Amino acid sequence: MKPNNTLFNDNEWQLISNYVAGECSETERSKVEEMMKQNPVCKLEIESLQKIWDTRTKLNLENQTQKSWNDVLTEIENSSQNSRVVKSFTIYPIAKQLLKVAAVLLIIIGGYFTSKQFGLFESKTKTEIVWNEKTTLMGEKLMVSLSDGSRIILNADSKLTYPAHFSNTQREVYLEGEAYFEIHHDTTNPFIVHSENLSTTVLGTKFNVSAFPNEKEILVSLVEGKVEVAKTGLGSEERIVVLKPLQQLVYNKSKEISSFDQFDEQTTTGWKDNILKFDNVPLEKVFVDLERAYGVKFELTDKSYNRKKITANFKNDSFWTVSEVIKKLTKLNYRTIKENNELKKIVFYKR
Repeated sequence: MKPNNTLFNDNEWQLISNYVAGECSETERSKVEEMMKQNPVCKLEIESLQKIWDTRTKLNLENQTQKSWNDVLTEIENSSQNSRVVKSFTIYPIAKQLLKVAAVLLIIIGGYFTSKQFGLFESKTKTEIVWNEKTTLMGEKLMVSLSDGSRIILNADSKLTYPAHFSNTQREVYLEGEAYFEIHHDTTNPFIVHSENLSTTVLGTKFNVSAFPNEKEILVSLVEGKVEVAKTGLGSEERIVVLKPLQQLVYNKSKEISSFDQFDEQTTTGWKDNILKFDNVPLEKVFVDLERAYGVKFELTDKSYNRKKITANFKNDSFWTVSEVIKKLTKLNYRTIKENNELKKIVFYKR
């Protein structure tokens, strides 16, 4: 069996080896973190690599020499039942860098760890995970049923990445945008939702996660059950809070601080039932939510109205009804813009 080396090229492997050993520049660190953000499979691979590096560091192996590194490669090759291809790397002169490259190679050769005789890791075959990805456009919603019986409603302008089949130890998905989760109860296999640098862990519950990349905050809102929210980094996790029903976490992404409050269920999760509820909300935010719901861009010519707050409730209302209500509340007029005879934009302006 040949190693699965299609995920990263040679330069990327070298960059990742520097990253996990803590020897990369800020520019290199940003590149790796962007790779992880864009590709959940890549993120899992790098996190696995970090665990190997951390374990080796704890075992106090700094006295490894060039000869012992070569011996490790020899034992790995001999322990394989089939011929394996080992990628060539420059062997660094100091022990820590040798271990760094060794850790990368261990991942490359198909998930085989050093054999028991080295006292490091048990040899085991890496199970390849098949990932599914669902995306929605503006104006769309999508129901996703998972292999464990859980159900997810994906809001507009969102992306969900999840395995075709969950493992026997845990259930993990990756979210960009917003989704409502109804999770099948399983006390032995926690369900984890990754949204940027936050993770939400549950056993069985109903909750909403809003994590749009272009918004300043991530919101986790618990409807039923109990969830744990943590801030995650490579090889580390810091618990923020365990939420109770009708509690909401608001995480500021730039400041990396959290606040907590009660929330109105219909305001927060009504989108899944075609309910849009605005209670003293700035017009700029209202237009963002309406664009997602209807797939038509809302625009203001006079930006001074962005902070004007309105209160309105819509349930299964047409685009035109919503526009007329906003016109009445703001005293603004509006005009529509079409492309190829299809409505694309509605522009509000002063009378």
